Parts: sequence; C-alpha cells; structure tokens
Amino acid sequence: MILRGLTTRNFRNLEEAETAFHPQANIFVGRNGQGKTNVLEAIYFLATTKSFRTARVASLFRFTQNDVFVSGVVHRDAVDKTLSVGLETGEAKRRVLMINGEKVTLPSYLNALSVFAYSASRLEIMRGAPEERRRFLDRGIASINPAYLEQLTRYTRVLRQRNALLAEIAQHRQAAASLDAWDNELMVAAAVVHRARAAYVADLANVFAEIVQRHGYHVSNVAMIYRPSETAELAKHRRDEIRARTTLHGPQRDLLEFLVDGRPASEVLSGGEQKMIVLFLKFAKLELFRRRHDDAPLFLLDDVDAELDLEILQDLLSNLPVSTQVFATSAKEVFLQALQAGPHRRLNVENGRVTAVRDFA
Repeated sequence: MILRGLTTRNFRNLEEAETAFHPQANIFVGRNGQGKTNVLEAIYFLATTKSFRTARVASLFRFTQNDVFVSGVVHRDAVDKTLSVGLETGEAKRRVLMINGEKVTLPSYLNALSVFAYSASRLEIMRGAPEERRRFLDRGIASINPAYLEQLTRYTRVLRQRNALLAEIAQHRQAAASLDAWDNELMVAAAVVHRARAAYVADLANVFAEIVQRHGYHVSNVAMIYRPSETAELAKHRRDEIRARTTLHGPQRDLLEFLVDGRPASEVLSGGEQKMIVLFLKFAKLELFRRRHDDAPLFLLDDVDAELDLEILQDLLSNLPVSTQVFATSAKEVFLQALQAGPHRRLNVENGRVTAVRDFA
C-alpha cells in the first residue's frame, strides 16, 4: 500500500495544502517546532483516526478551530482510493469517515490503510501507564486481525453496562443477583480478548527475539510478560466491586511487563537502550504484519536522534520489504544518512508548510 498524497485542514499548525509523497521514502527536514512531526501525525490520524503522540484528540485541532479534516489517496491492490476523516467539536461533536466520498463504518475504514509509527521522544510502551501497553497490544492485534476491534468493542460495551449495574446496586436500586447474567456475558467477552492478547504477545516476543539476536544488540535478555486479569471467579469479588462501583477484573486491568533479569526494563535500561528496544518492537510488529498479509504497511519514523544505533537502524530499514513506504523526520542532518540509501523524496517543512521538495535517485 502506498499513500500518494495528503491534504489537511486545521490540523495543528499545518497549512491547508496537498502534499505529494514518494512511493518509497519521504524525509522531512527542518528546525524543531516547524511541523515535521505534525505531518507524520496527520498520516497516522488518516489511517487510524488516532494520534501516536497523545490520547487527547482535541490537541489535534488548530487553535480556535472546532473542526479538523485529513484526506489522502491510497494506492492498494492496483486501485486508488480516497480516504478522509473529519472531526467536529462543540455541540455537533461528530466523526465522519469516508472512502471515495461514501460514509463507512470504523472497522471498514480501518481496513483501508495500515500504519506503524515509532517516536524516539515518547517511550510510554516501556515506562508509561499500563493503559499505554494495553493500547500497544490492541493496535498490534487489530493490524493483523481486523475482527479483533469488534471483539474488543463488545467487551467494552458489556463492561460499561456491568459497571452501570454495579452503581445501581450500590445505591440499592437493583438486587445483587441481577449481576449473574452480566457476569457470564463479561467472562465470555473477556476470554476472547485474553486469548487474542496472549497469542499476540507470544508471536511478538518470538519475532522480537529473532530481530535482536540477528543484529547482535547488547541488550538481548528483555522478557515480555503478559499478565491477564482473569474473570473466572467474579462472584468472589462481588462485594468489593459493588463497594467500588466498578469491575475490578478483566482485560481493562491486564498487565504487559518488559523485564530484564526480573526487573522492570524502564528501571534497568538507559534512555537510549529503551529507545532501541521500542524500535525493535516496532520492526517486530512490522514483520508480523508482513507474515499475515501479502502487503506492507506504512512506517512512520519520528525524531531520529543520537541515542539510536544508526548502523542497526540502517540495516533494519534496508531489510524492510521493498514495497514498504517510509516517512521519517529529524532536526539533524547527520541522523538522516541512515534513511538516504535508496530513492527518496526530501521535504523541507517551515511554519507548517512544505517549502521545498527534491527527489533523489
């Protein structure tokens, strides 16, 4: 799959304009704060309706504006399709997803374009809250199994309804016995999520270990441990849950841990080592996608810096499938050398506007 071009309106500081991309590699250069990362974020938003930098969608809107719009032309399976996502805040507060001008559901939209993003400046996967690691898992699973989104949505819906019932029981508006049916619904839905997460972690850990070993990286003993919050004995926790007015067990409480010799990797590894581990994880996700699909996703590489082993990075990039379209940013010229081995387009970004474009063979 190839993203031919991108158009944005009111997306952060980006000017409203259409930007055309090289089918292989696109390198965005410019000083810090000019909008390089915003271009990558807009691409990610187009593909996922989310940001890879923040959970606050409101931060994507240009200051004082109450709507944001991103569209792009995607070439896949010898066909061009126009994707667009628009958000409105205020009283309207709506999201419109379209393919070739027709409104589509979220699952259909997310199947149209796949993207993975790496950002050296954000290491929530390693040292952020457990929610960040659960999101990391869920996005990875959905990339290779689109049906997982519906399964996760089903669990979330059951969880929300059960929590509402717990609050009703705590206020003596419902009998505790009314939880029995919802307990069974929750356990069935949770089991699907748990199985998917456990299988994905096992596959990801194997590919991650292969990549680290192949490159002889000195940190090779990182263990990836998935700890599901089981729902098999919900009745035992009923009193505590009624008191808390919320479900205390289930996928929303799952843990994913990265350990080095039994200790949290975020405490043992340096900042540069953590960045390299996250980079290896991203390439492992790319490899899993490649093994499951006869296609290659877009790869966004944001904020290439001195703490990354550029020799390893260059080798990783050179071993990507030829059809992988890469988008990368850096404020420093020297760190872009690892990205310039093959044909690419260089785009200068200044004050949210692409000021110059040059292709290299």
